[in-house]
Amino acid sequence: MNTMKIAKLSQVKPNSYMIDFSEAESSLGFQLCSSIKSLYTRVYGCTGKGSLKSLIIMPQNNKWDTWFSFNETECDQNEFFLTMPHASQVVNQFIIKGFLEWTGGNDFGRRMMIGTLLLNIGSIPILINNDTNQVEWIDCDYGHFEIYEENPNGVFADSIDDFLKMFV
Repeated sequence: MNTMKIAKLSQVKPNSYMIDFSEAESSLGFQLCSSIKSLYTRVYGCTGKGSLKSLIIMPQNNKWDTWFSFNETECDQNEFFLTMPHASQVVNQFIIKGFLEWTGGNDFGRRMMIGTLLLNIGSIPILINNDTNQVEWIDCDYGHFEIYEENPNGVFADSIDDFLKMFV
């Protein structure tokens, strides 16, 4: 599978491919948010890879301040790997798996894993929150994998478009 720079992917217009998301929505039991639809109507047959222009991970609340203070919240090395379906015909199954497989059967709400951010302090799953449309991060290795609120987590961007613009 080819690799596309995420900075280039951010320039591809959403709805470049017309996809019927009804299979995924029916299987999951809810409508997909605009960030998911925007991302998966841009390109197929490649993975995305890129580095964020600057990265300061801020906690969602003060609960994780010790963890972030210890890691100095700044990560001078980062690389993001975006997973994409290999063809438009499999996008619905790809999305369903994105909501279910990363959770290990635990309830993390309506969040879809879209990729992994590798940092000099470890790797962090990157998610789209279907209820808020926001791109989030979570560090399940730190806390208790089965309880979302017991892990450091927060928001990277208010939408997938804002997130993709963060890359060089």
